[in-house]
Amino acid sequence: MKNQTLIRDVCSRPVRVCLVRPPTLTSASGVGQDAVPPLGLAYIAGALCAAGHEVQTVDAVGEAVHLYSRARCDDHALMHGLRNEEIVARIDPRTQIIGVSCMFSVEWPIAEELVSAIRRAFPEAFIVVGGEHVTACPELTLTTCPAADVGVLGEGEETIVELVNAHAAGRDLGEVAGIIYRGPNGAAARTAPRERIRAIDDIAPPDWTRFPVETYIDNALTHGANLGRCMPILASRGCPYRCTFCSSPLMWTTRWTARKPEAVIAEMKDYIRRYRVTNFDFYDLTAIVKRSWIVEFCRLLIAEGLDITWQLPSGTRSEAIDEEVAQLLYASGCRIVTYAPESGSRAELARIKKKVDPDRMIASMRGARRAGLAIKASFVFGFPGSSWRDVLHTFGFLSRLAILGVDDVNAFPFSPYPGSELFDELVRTGKVRLDHDYFRSLLAFNDPENSVSYAEFIGSRGLSRLNLLAMGFFYFLSFSIRPQRAVKLAASLVARDTSTRFTMALAHRRRRRLAMRRVTREGLETVAIPMIDHPRPVAR
Repeated sequence: MKNQTLIRDVCSRPVRVCLVRPPTLTSASGVGQDAVPPLGLAYIAGALCAAGHEVQTVDAVGEAVHLYSRARCDDHALMHGLRNEEIVARIDPRTQIIGVSCMFSVEWPIAEELVSAIRRAFPEAFIVVGGEHVTACPELTLTTCPAADVGVLGEGEETIVELVNAHAAGRDLGEVAGIIYRGPNGAAARTAPRERIRAIDDIAPPDWTRFPVETYIDNALTHGANLGRCMPILASRGCPYRCTFCSSPLMWTTRWTARKPEAVIAEMKDYIRRYRVTNFDFYDLTAIVKRSWIVEFCRLLIAEGLDITWQLPSGTRSEAIDEEVAQLLYASGCRIVTYAPESGSRAELARIKKKVDPDRMIASMRGARRAGLAIKASFVFGFPGSSWRDVLHTFGFLSRLAILGVDDVNAFPFSPYPGSELFDELVRTGKVRLDHDYFRSLLAFNDPENSVSYAEFIGSRGLSRLNLLAMGFFYFLSFSIRPQRAVKLAASLVARDTSTRFTMALAHRRRRRLAMRRVTREGLETVAIPMIDHPRPVAR
């Protein structure tokens, strides 16, 4: 990285830094996964170590994957991981700089509590917060959390290294691009924006030696399905599109940059050697943008002859996936592809600036289906400006997917996420206020049973029912056309096989519901819940 030489020149000795991943916030009826390896924080650790600093980490989730506690900020939510006092006790007393990550705004209330607890225990420490929430709400972050000194905005590897350097040397923090800090008068002040890192192949690799990787692997804690011993990996950064519900343009700008295929494969081989990995989750925002890149990557991976699988659990684009590409994906080990149509209404797609063509996506899915790939599709109901006409078009699209043979569908309620265009619009019109009720409403994003509606045509309870109806409609039609799927699903549930996205989601949901029942019925503050569905090896 370009700043590493500068840091070694200025710092007379390494700085002791502790990076903290807070516990996550989840709900009993949510379907998302809240406990996965912290890839972003591992990259930050790698950058700091490459710059010569002493790095400690406290991963509140990975170090207590079985622990659930009452969430003080919300009676209907669970906190997953170590409690604040346990986290604070694990921080090295000699630590000079403490960094706390907050990737999702729904978790800001518990992250703020943690930062305040750290400040009480370490009154002289320099406390830095970072992540997508801080990037989206920088002024709010420093205003509501007086315990924090600085917020890192956007891509963090270069920024955190230069910030540590400046603080250690006693330099003016106003010279560090890409942060928000407290100026001389105590008011929050932003510095100049930092440009995106262009030479992404030169970024230090994620340092997993400081995280409980084996715990995540052994418990199949992955965004995707349980296809074996899994590690996360990132092949590209950014997304060239401007969907109005997404915060990516603020966090990453709209520049999409891919690593060299050889570098990605080298990292995969390293994980195979070190952790006996057999499956990879690609965490890319938009993994398949450039057809030539994915073709080259697949051909190189095939030539390596690695006995692995990989999957795309995040929504990807359809433009570059034709039947030839789909066959290469399968031949290289890819088994699951997630598409993100969001809606089946062309009018709604235009409103949310989702530049996809439903017919083109169907053609892409057909090619993926013929190649043998399992397909998942994600939808969002309740966008501002939506109507029943849009819903009917989306149900029509769902029926086409069921007929085609798409394997899984998720339907989520729209949630206005900080940093997105729709969020800013709802704030301007007074429909969103950044208060306790707003942060609580964000839990609904992964919880189709407890929606909060921002659409004029339907209320919150109706939106919850609509999300469940959409998924029920798809699976009823899918099982009616292919009854063998219903039999296979029933057998998977009996065998506790979590090798599909659907059965994996159900397993995590059952675990959280058990935790919530024990917390509420037995009046416990913290409960230990063993894995309900122990990961079983599956044939690849």
